[in-house]
Amino acid sequence: MDGFLQETDTRRNFIKKSLLTLALGQAAPSLFLRSALAAQSSERILVVVNLFGGNDQLNTLIPYRNDLYYRLRPTIGIPAQQALDLGVRGQNLGLHPALRPLMPVWEEGRLALIPQVGYPNPNRSHFISTSIWHTADPSRQENTGWLGRFGDTQQDPFCETFLGGSTPQALVGRTKRAPAISSVEAFSLHLPKPLETALEKELSRVRQGTAEEVRQAMLRLKEALRRVGAVQSYRNQAQYPATPFGRALADVARMIAGGLGSQVYYTALGGWDTHAVQPPRQGELLGELAQGLSALRQDLRAMGREKDVMILVFSEFGRQVAENASQGTDHGEGGLMLVLGGGVKGGLYGGEPNLEDLNLDALKYQTDFRQAYAAALRWIQADVRQVLGQDFPALPLL
Repeated sequence: MDGFLQETDTRRNFIKKSLLTLALGQAAPSLFLRSALAAQSSERILVVVNLFGGNDQLNTLIPYRNDLYYRLRPTIGIPAQQALDLGVRGQNLGLHPALRPLMPVWEEGRLALIPQVGYPNPNRSHFISTSIWHTADPSRQENTGWLGRFGDTQQDPFCETFLGGSTPQALVGRTKRAPAISSVEAFSLHLPKPLETALEKELSRVRQGTAEEVRQAMLRLKEALRRVGAVQSYRNQAQYPATPFGRALADVARMIAGGLGSQVYYTALGGWDTHAVQPPRQGELLGELAQGLSALRQDLRAMGREKDVMILVFSEFGRQVAENASQGTDHGEGGLMLVLGGGVKGGLYGGEPNLEDLNLDALKYQTDFRQAYAAALRWIQADVRQVLGQDFPALPLL
């Protein structure tokens, strides 16, 4: 009888210790705990970068031989001699000089430039237009995000990850919401040494009933923490910008290297609402973007994953064609998307802008953004119709 009581007490203590550890584990991110023993990192990965604020297409992809461009932008137009010529026959377009770090990607045929991307009946409100891009629904009837709906179809709760403060609408589904993390370093679980030693001893003993269920849960937690350690131990092989955006991309590389299993990583770079003194601000942001993407590409190449990752960059709209009185530009419509990666068919998916055929002083949209989304969904082997509600013809990016 005494032996039975002793064993019962031991089991109770084990359960208490284990539950205590699980409770302590709440200090670690639930995304790691819930992803314990998840499938190995997917072969195909999508990285999405949201340029919030409305990036100006005309000073990013520059019609540097168009006299009208310089007449409409006498003070903010990028000088023709500074534009990085793309070498596309029949096209007189060049990239902003701050995007020079991306020129090797272009020259390798792995950077796609998609001008004048938008949607029917465009909206020039930051928040409304961003919501439309996030839900992939210009009618504004849908509340869930396009990638959130993809996440709803996946068993692994860690199939998508947001690097930033609060999960954006794009990653909110009907039943799941992608976890948001500020940095890899923020997530760890440290136990007092005596408790860690006792826990290891108890975990080695096979049990029955509730005690065995708790033991299995703890083993899964242990494996999740091992994977966190693998991420934290990886050292980036490239120099990223010393900014929140640069650190987010560095963490994306570390998470991919650690094999955490996300198919989608999502982050943002804000500050693109350039109503005044646009040239220095946009140049700084484009440089940060290009340096960060170039570093991520170097990291992916170093770990042998460059061909597995597609990077999609978008902004909620472009800017008006004529500069304003404050040496800036106001909200427009059609904007520029960038898509790059070792498996991407690069090139120019459009032509020079017609600066005489405008809608309220803005470039008209020519390509529906959902065509790019369709290509991205095909990349991660998602059901386009199920996610977007219909079969949009995908851009031939693959």
